[in-house]
Amino acid sequence: MDIIEPGLAIDLVVNTHLIGEVNDIRTSTIYDIHGKKLIIAQTDPGLLISQLNQNIIISFLTYEKGNPVRYGFQAKIVNFIREYRVASSQTSPAVVVTQKTVPELYNLRMFYRIQPSNQYGLQISLFDQPVNIMDISLGGAIVNTTLSQPHEFNLETGKIIKVTLMIDDRNFNLEAQIKRKLFQEDKAWGRELECIALQFCNRTLELDRVLEGKLLDIQRKLRSKILES
Repeated sequence: MDIIEPGLAIDLVVNTHLIGEVNDIRTSTIYDIHGKKLIIAQTDPGLLISQLNQNIIISFLTYEKGNPVRYGFQAKIVNFIREYRVASSQTSPAVVVTQKTVPELYNLRMFYRIQPSNQYGLQISLFDQPVNIMDISLGGAIVNTTLSQPHEFNLETGKIIKVTLMIDDRNFNLEAQIKRKLFQEDKAWGRELECIALQFCNRTLELDRVLEGKLLDIQRKLRSKILES
């Protein structure tokens, strides 16, 4: 896409915060392009060396038929430049990223959360065992950890585990980090359930698109039930 060129203003989706329900979005500008490598302005607050090799999403606005349209693509942070020459007498901190995917339509709006039941075609499995979803957003989910053999599994905070997210007839295998353990009230049984908050680590634009569509569909159905009651 020719619109990706030096001088283009971009937004970096650096991280998603499941507990805070917000995105970490930082603005930048493309300084230069060398094939799949993009040299971009350091953000404020700045990206850190500890984020080297981290995957991010870069999005930007363009205009089609006079209307603003946002595109996004996946990229990886590969290097930091302390003094990048942006003019004959001016240098500035810069970050080198590698473009991993082609630009696709992208939505930057904040994550919203829903509390679905199993009847809506949305399910998460840990260690090949289905678990109850207490709530879910694009960035992650809170699930009930009542597994048939829980003593076999390490569910410590900070651990990265493999999960399967089933959306209707599609399965997405991804990694998720356990952000914290918590308890939620089970109103039906009058007890507390042990749960974990999961943050999806390796989301793709395809997963975002499918999951966002599903969440919107569930949200519409939940609203209809409230209006009918």
